[in-house]
Amino acid sequence: MSSLTKLGNQPLIWLVELGESFRNFLLATFSICSGKFSKKEFIEQASKFGFDTLPVVAIVSFFIGLALTLQISKQLMGVGNTSTLGTSVAVSIVREIGPVVAGVMIAARIGGAMAAEIATMTVTEQVDALIVMKQKPISFLVAPRLLASMIMTPLLTVFAIYIGSTGGMLIAIVYVHLDPYMFFDSFRLVVGNKDIFIALAKALVNGAIVATLSCTFGMNTSGGAAGVGQTTTKAVVWSMVGIFLFNFLITNSVYSVAKVLDPAFVR
Repeated sequence: MSSLTKLGNQPLIWLVELGESFRNFLLATFSICSGKFSKKEFIEQASKFGFDTLPVVAIVSFFIGLALTLQISKQLMGVGNTSTLGTSVAVSIVREIGPVVAGVMIAARIGGAMAAEIATMTVTEQVDALIVMKQKPISFLVAPRLLASMIMTPLLTVFAIYIGSTGGMLIAIVYVHLDPYMFFDSFRLVVGNKDIFIALAKALVNGAIVATLSCTFGMNTSGGAAGVGQTTTKAVVWSMVGIFLFNFLITNSVYSVAKVLDPAFVR
Protein backbone atom coordinates (compact mmCIF):
# COMPACT_ATOMS: atom_id res chain seq x y z
CA MET A 1 0.00 0.00 0.00
CA SER A 2 2.82 2.40 0.83
CA SER A 3 4.40 1.67 -2.54
CA LEU A 4 1.15 2.60 -4.32
CA THR A 5 0.89 5.80 -2.30
CA LYS A 6 4.47 6.72 -3.16
CA LEU A 7 3.86 5.96 -6.84
CA GLY A 8 0.75 8.13 -6.85
CA ASN A 9 2.57 11.08 -5.32
CA GLN A 10 5.70 10.72 -7.48
CA PRO A 11 4.48 12.74 -10.49
CA LEU A 12 3.91 15.81 -8.31
CA ILE A 13 7.24 15.73 -6.47
CA TRP A 14 9.03 17.65 -9.22
CA LEU A 15 6.53 20.50 -8.88
CA VAL A 16 7.28 20.78 -5.17
CA GLU A 17 11.04 20.70 -5.82
CA LEU A 18 10.80 23.38 -8.51
CA GLY A 19 8.70 25.55 -6.22
CA GLU A 20 11.23 25.17 -3.42
CA SER A 21 14.05 25.93 -5.84
CA PHE A 22 12.35 29.17 -6.85
CA ARG A 23 11.83 30.09 -3.20
CA ASN A 24 15.51 29.43 -2.45
CA PHE A 25 16.49 31.55 -5.45
CA LEU A 26 14.44 34.50 -4.16
CA LEU A 27 15.84 34.15 -0.62
CA ALA A 28 19.40 33.84 -1.91
CA THR A 29 18.93 36.87 -4.16
CA PHE A 30 17.68 38.88 -1.18
CA SER A 31 20.75 37.79 0.82
CA ILE A 32 23.03 38.87 -2.04
CA CYS A 33 21.35 42.26 -2.42
CA SER A 34 21.51 42.88 1.33
CA GLY A 35 25.13 41.72 1.52
CA LYS A 36 24.33 39.03 4.08
CA PHE A 37 26.29 36.13 2.64
CA SER A 38 29.67 34.48 3.17
CA LYS A 39 32.27 36.46 1.20
CA LYS A 40 34.94 33.81 1.81
CA GLU A 41 32.68 31.09 0.43
CA PHE A 42 31.89 33.26 -2.58
CA ILE A 43 35.57 33.67 -3.47
CA GLU A 44 36.17 29.93 -3.15
CA GLN A 45 33.15 29.08 -5.30
CA ALA A 46 34.06 31.69 -7.92
CA SER A 47 37.45 30.01 -8.27
CA LYS A 48 35.78 26.62 -8.77
CA PHE A 49 33.33 27.99 -11.33
CA GLY A 50 35.97 29.94 -13.21
CA PHE A 51 39.48 28.53 -13.20
CA ASP A 52 38.56 24.89 -12.57
CA THR A 53 36.05 24.85 -15.45
CA LEU A 54 38.12 26.88 -17.93
CA PRO A 55 40.10 23.97 -19.48
CA VAL A 56 37.00 21.84 -20.02
CA VAL A 57 35.07 24.69 -21.62
CA ALA A 58 38.07 25.51 -23.85
CA ILE A 59 38.46 21.95 -25.15
CA VAL A 60 34.76 21.35 -25.77
CA SER A 61 34.19 24.76 -27.39
CA PHE A 62 37.21 24.36 -29.67
CA PHE A 63 36.16 20.99 -31.04
CA ILE A 64 32.52 22.05 -31.40
CA GLY A 65 33.74 25.06 -33.39
CA LEU A 66 35.79 22.73 -35.59
CA ALA A 67 32.95 20.28 -36.21
CA LEU A 68 30.30 22.97 -36.72
CA THR A 69 32.38 24.95 -39.22
CA LEU A 70 33.39 21.81 -41.08
CA GLN A 71 29.77 20.75 -41.48
CA ILE A 72 28.60 24.21 -42.57
CA SER A 73 31.52 24.59 -44.98
CA LYS A 74 30.62 21.31 -46.71
CA GLN A 75 27.11 22.60 -47.36
CA LEU A 76 28.29 26.00 -48.57
CA MET A 77 30.97 24.52 -50.82
CA GLY A 78 28.24 22.47 -52.47
CA VAL A 79 26.47 25.65 -53.55
CA GLY A 80 29.66 27.66 -54.13
CA ASN A 81 29.01 30.27 -51.46
CA THR A 82 31.83 29.92 -48.93
CA SER A 83 32.11 33.69 -48.48
CA THR A 84 29.19 33.56 -46.00
CA LEU A 85 30.87 30.90 -43.85
CA GLY A 86 31.79 33.40 -41.14
CA THR A 87 28.22 34.67 -40.99
CA SER A 88 26.75 31.20 -40.51
CA VAL A 89 29.29 30.22 -37.86
CA ALA A 90 28.85 33.52 -36.00
CA VAL A 91 25.08 33.15 -35.69
CA SER A 92 25.39 29.57 -34.46
CA ILE A 93 28.21 30.07 -31.96
CA VAL A 94 27.28 33.45 -30.48
CA ARG A 95 23.54 33.02 -30.20
CA GLU A 96 23.30 29.32 -29.33
CA ILE A 97 26.43 27.19 -29.03
CA GLY A 98 28.46 29.41 -26.68
CA PRO A 99 25.84 29.85 -23.93
CA VAL A 100 24.71 26.22 -24.08
CA VAL A 101 28.22 24.75 -24.01
CA ALA A 102 29.29 26.89 -21.05
CA GLY A 103 26.09 26.10 -19.16
CA VAL A 104 26.27 22.36 -19.77
CA MET A 105 29.93 22.18 -18.80
CA ILE A 106 29.25 24.07 -15.57
CA ALA A 107 26.31 21.78 -14.81
CA ALA A 108 28.43 18.67 -15.40
CA ARG A 109 31.67 19.91 -13.84
CA ILE A 110 30.49 22.11 -10.97
CA GLY A 111 26.76 21.47 -10.52
CA GLY A 112 27.24 17.79 -9.69
CA ALA A 113 30.11 18.51 -7.31
CA MET A 114 28.12 21.27 -5.63
CA ALA A 115 25.09 19.04 -5.14
CA ALA A 116 27.25 16.21 -3.76
CA GLU A 117 29.03 18.55 -1.35
CA ILE A 118 25.83 20.02 0.09
CA ALA A 119 24.13 16.61 0.10
CA THR A 120 27.01 15.20 2.14
CA MET A 121 26.72 18.10 4.56
CA THR A 122 22.99 17.40 4.86
CA VAL A 123 23.21 13.67 5.58
CA THR A 124 26.07 14.22 8.06
CA GLU A 125 23.95 16.89 9.81
CA GLN A 126 26.38 19.72 9.13
CA VAL A 127 23.53 21.83 7.75
CA ASP A 128 21.64 21.28 11.02
CA ALA A 129 24.78 22.38 12.87
CA LEU A 130 24.76 25.64 10.92
CA ILE A 131 21.19 26.26 12.04
CA VAL A 132 22.15 25.54 15.67
CA MET A 133 24.95 28.10 15.36
CA LYS A 134 22.36 30.60 14.07
CA GLN A 135 23.77 30.53 10.53
CA LYS A 136 21.19 30.57 7.75
CA PRO A 137 21.92 27.81 5.19
CA ILE A 138 20.58 30.03 2.40
CA SER A 139 23.00 32.85 3.25
CA PHE A 140 25.97 30.59 3.99
CA LEU A 141 25.56 27.92 1.28
CA VAL A 142 23.19 29.00 -1.49
CA ALA A 143 23.81 32.75 -1.89
CA PRO A 144 27.62 32.57 -2.41
CA ARG A 145 27.25 29.77 -4.96
CA LEU A 146 24.42 31.57 -6.76
CA LEU A 147 26.41 34.80 -7.02
CA ALA A 148 29.57 32.99 -8.15
CA SER A 149 27.63 31.07 -10.78
CA MET A 150 25.83 34.15 -12.13
CA ILE A 151 29.12 36.05 -12.44
CA MET A 152 31.38 33.33 -13.82
CA THR A 153 28.95 31.69 -16.26
CA PRO A 154 28.70 34.80 -18.52
CA LEU A 155 32.49 35.14 -18.46
CA LEU A 156 32.90 31.49 -19.41
CA THR A 157 30.31 31.98 -22.16
CA VAL A 158 32.36 34.80 -23.71
CA PHE A 159 35.44 32.57 -23.47
CA ALA A 160 33.56 29.67 -25.12
CA ILE A 161 32.45 31.95 -27.97
CA TYR A 162 36.03 33.14 -28.54
CA ILE A 163 37.54 29.63 -28.49
CA GLY A 164 34.77 28.21 -30.70
CA SER A 165 35.26 31.02 -33.20
CA THR A 166 38.99 30.34 -33.24
CA GLY A 167 38.35 26.69 -34.05
CA GLY A 168 35.98 27.75 -36.82
CA MET A 169 38.60 30.09 -38.26
CA LEU A 170 41.14 27.24 -38.43
CA ILE A 171 38.76 25.11 -40.45
CA ALA A 172 37.97 28.07 -42.70
CA ILE A 173 41.68 28.60 -43.38
CA VAL A 174 42.86 24.99 -43.69
CA TYR A 175 39.85 23.27 -45.25
CA VAL A 176 38.06 26.01 -47.21
CA HIS A 177 41.20 28.10 -47.91
CA LEU A 178 39.26 31.19 -46.86
CA ASP A 179 41.10 34.37 -46.02
CA PRO A 180 40.95 34.91 -42.22
CA TYR A 181 40.14 38.60 -42.71
CA MET A 182 37.15 37.66 -44.86
CA PHE A 183 36.01 35.17 -42.23
CA PHE A 184 36.14 37.64 -39.35
CA ASP A 185 34.79 40.50 -41.47
CA SER A 186 31.60 38.54 -42.15
CA PHE A 187 31.66 37.47 -38.49
CA ARG A 188 31.82 41.12 -37.40
CA LEU A 189 29.07 42.25 -39.76
CA VAL A 190 26.46 39.82 -38.43
CA VAL A 191 27.32 39.92 -34.70
CA GLY A 192 26.18 43.04 -32.89
CA ASN A 193 25.67 44.22 -29.34
CA LYS A 194 22.22 42.66 -29.24
CA ASP A 195 23.67 39.21 -29.98
CA ILE A 196 26.19 39.55 -27.16
CA PHE A 197 23.43 40.76 -24.85
CA ILE A 198 21.28 37.71 -25.70
CA ALA A 199 24.21 35.36 -25.11
CA LEU A 200 24.99 36.95 -21.73
CA ALA A 201 21.31 36.87 -20.73
CA LYS A 202 21.19 33.15 -21.49
CA ALA A 203 24.41 32.62 -19.54
CA LEU A 204 23.02 34.50 -16.54
CA VAL A 205 19.91 32.30 -16.52
CA ASN A 206 22.00 29.15 -16.97
CA GLY A 207 24.18 30.07 -14.01
CA ALA A 208 21.14 30.70 -11.81
CA ILE A 209 19.57 27.38 -12.83
CA VAL A 210 22.66 25.30 -12.06
CA ALA A 211 23.36 26.88 -8.67
CA THR A 212 19.74 26.96 -7.48
CA LEU A 213 18.82 23.41 -8.45
CA SER A 214 22.10 21.90 -7.21
CA CYS A 215 21.84 23.60 -3.81
CA THR A 216 18.14 22.83 -3.39
CA PHE A 217 18.50 19.17 -4.24
CA GLY A 218 21.55 18.94 -2.00
CA MET A 219 19.74 20.36 1.02
CA ASN A 220 16.81 17.95 0.50
CA THR A 221 18.99 14.84 0.44
CA SER A 222 18.27 11.84 2.64
CA GLY A 223 19.29 8.19 2.68
CA GLY A 224 23.03 8.35 3.30
CA ALA A 225 25.58 7.63 0.58
CA ALA A 226 22.95 6.30 -1.83
CA GLY A 227 20.98 9.53 -1.45
CA VAL A 228 24.07 11.60 -2.22
CA GLY A 229 24.58 9.71 -5.48
CA GLN A 230 20.95 10.12 -6.49
CA THR A 231 21.05 13.83 -5.68
CA THR A 232 24.18 14.35 -7.78
CA THR A 233 22.63 12.65 -10.79
CA LYS A 234 19.33 14.50 -10.39
CA ALA A 235 21.07 17.87 -10.08
CA VAL A 236 23.07 17.40 -13.29
CA VAL A 237 20.12 16.05 -15.29
CA TRP A 238 17.63 18.70 -14.18
CA SER A 239 20.18 21.48 -14.66
CA MET A 240 20.79 20.42 -18.25
CA VAL A 241 17.05 20.12 -18.91
CA GLY A 242 16.56 23.63 -17.51
CA ILE A 243 19.42 25.02 -19.62
CA PHE A 244 18.00 23.65 -22.88
CA LEU A 245 14.44 24.62 -21.96
CA PHE A 246 15.24 28.24 -21.11
CA ASN A 247 17.60 28.51 -24.08
CA PHE A 248 14.64 27.69 -26.32
CA LEU A 249 12.27 30.00 -24.45
CA ILE A 250 14.68 32.95 -24.58
CA THR A 251 15.45 32.37 -28.26
CA ASN A 252 11.77 32.07 -29.14
CA SER A 253 10.92 35.21 -27.16
CA VAL A 254 13.73 37.21 -28.72
CA TYR A 255 12.81 36.21 -32.27
CA SER A 256 9.12 36.89 -31.64
CA VAL A 257 9.83 40.39 -30.37
CA ALA A 258 12.55 41.08 -32.97
CA LYS A 259 10.22 40.08 -35.78
CA VAL A 260 8.07 43.05 -34.84
CA LEU A 261 10.71 45.58 -33.77
CA ASP A 262 13.61 44.72 -36.09
CA PRO A 263 12.73 42.32 -38.98
CA ALA A 264 16.36 42.35 -40.16
CA PHE A 265 17.42 40.62 -36.95
CA VAL A 266 15.73 37.33 -37.84
CA ARG A 267 17.08 37.11 -41.37
